[in-house]
Amino acid sequence: MSSKSPQPIKSPQPVKSPQPLAQPSSEKDTQRPLLKNKSSAVWLSLNFHHLSLDIFCRDQQAIDKPVVVTEKHRVYQCNQAAMALGIKTGQSMDTAFTLSNRTTSIERQPDKEVASLQHLAQWAYQFTPHVAVKSDNCLLLEVGSCLKLFQGLTPLCKQIQKGVTDQGYQVSLGIGQTPSEAMLLAKANGTPVSSFHDISVQFLQTSHTIISGLQQMGIETIGQLLALPTSSINRRFGTYFGDYLQCLTGEKPDPQKYISEQARFYHSITFMHDVNNLSSLTFPINRLLGELENFLTHRQFWVNHLTWHLCHRAHPNRRSFSVHLAAPVNNIKMFLALTQLKLDQIDDVKEVDTISLSVNRFFPAGETSSDLFSGQGFDHQKVIETTTEQQNQLLNMFHAKLGEEACFGLSEHNDHRPEKAWKKIKPGQNSYWFPAEDTNTRPSFLLPTPKLLNVVDDSPCLAGKLSLLKGPERIDFGWWDQPLGKPLTRDYYIARQKQGGLLWIFKYLNAERWYLHGIFS
Repeated sequence: MSSKSPQPIKSPQPVKSPQPLAQPSSEKDTQRPLLKNKSSAVWLSLNFHHLSLDIFCRDQQAIDKPVVVTEKHRVYQCNQAAMALGIKTGQSMDTAFTLSNRTTSIERQPDKEVASLQHLAQWAYQFTPHVAVKSDNCLLLEVGSCLKLFQGLTPLCKQIQKGVTDQGYQVSLGIGQTPSEAMLLAKANGTPVSSFHDISVQFLQTSHTIISGLQQMGIETIGQLLALPTSSINRRFGTYFGDYLQCLTGEKPDPQKYISEQARFYHSITFMHDVNNLSSLTFPINRLLGELENFLTHRQFWVNHLTWHLCHRAHPNRRSFSVHLAAPVNNIKMFLALTQLKLDQIDDVKEVDTISLSVNRFFPAGETSSDLFSGQGFDHQKVIETTTEQQNQLLNMFHAKLGEEACFGLSEHNDHRPEKAWKKIKPGQNSYWFPAEDTNTRPSFLLPTPKLLNVVDDSPCLAGKLSLLKGPERIDFGWWDQPLGKPLTRDYYIARQKQGGLLWIFKYLNAERWYLHGIFS
């Protein structure tokens, strides 16, 4: 291997030979320069080092019994109580059970780890739009552009740390000026080192084969590794690893793929033991709704539709039910009350080991504003808002108790025939009625089926002869869905009874029969 030191990019002068690692930090660093291409970017890495365990334990306030996540009948991760008994990663489950017969073992579920990481990425979007999912337990955030908003890096890190911990996850943070540096520091967080160059090579984002090869060469720290010539590293370990080191030191750009700006909420709670009584799901339901409320508050969204999923590992098909609201809101009490009403109606689920909440459609949060004299005297706008909210709550309760088909709204439909000129819509959807200025008068009540009227002296009768006041209004529409031979063209009239009532009647073209179709209020 050549003893000549590498030259930095864009520097005509060669770099001096590396000095011993024991040199004081005040002396000039003659190793491969870190962060040569400096930029204003600040990268924050979130390493969820116990994600496999957290998805099972995050709903527990405190777990004092040993819990082990297994993979291929070996210990993959374990909690503090298990480690205190001598259980370690890599041990066989026979050894773990020998050390403690109280050990709870759970098989690792990678799909739930991916879903949890995706949820955390959506949650982190409230801090910066530049969020990337890295590996299977790491998030990467570019926060340089939002430090002023959060009053500096330290308050931002504290807020992120608290938000993650409140959701029940363990996380270590790393801050760097390149993505790879931030990820390396997050992975090595908690290691007692005095500088970046003292970090062990075992934390590099590379294969175990390369790490073992470096250690066999006597390379134990990042500083020792960066002191080696680039050409020698490429020959020994390949250009892919050499490119990684250049990205780590900032000698080479490292573009990232960020998550979509489209919001999506999906989070779940997995139980270590089966739940056989659905009424005991109140606590996890309340926790998921609290996380949804936090998500909506920070992303400034409201929702009018929630979907719950009840799952069990022994049943391939999950049981899902939806909660519909009359109008978009962010109200955890309303969400909880409607969810409990729907849950009480379920009697075909005997056991549950996972409960999930998903929301895919969001609305901008409503703006609440007031005038200069708000709170002084009678506030008409507040009365209107309160009345509307009470009406929506009543409609929500009806919808949850009676079912989706029992409550609906009406909207205009693109059809000239009176019986088909309207359609049902779900609560929460807008009703569209756009009467033109020359729209003909329509009755407020239509008969489901037109009623045949008696005819006396060529005049329609209903408790006496009817007087025609206005008409005809001809409606000739829908030939494509009418049976052949059935009359189509109708002439409508407004008629008056002797008692003064107004009716809407019609007769088919070239026919003498009259029909009653509507009654005016």
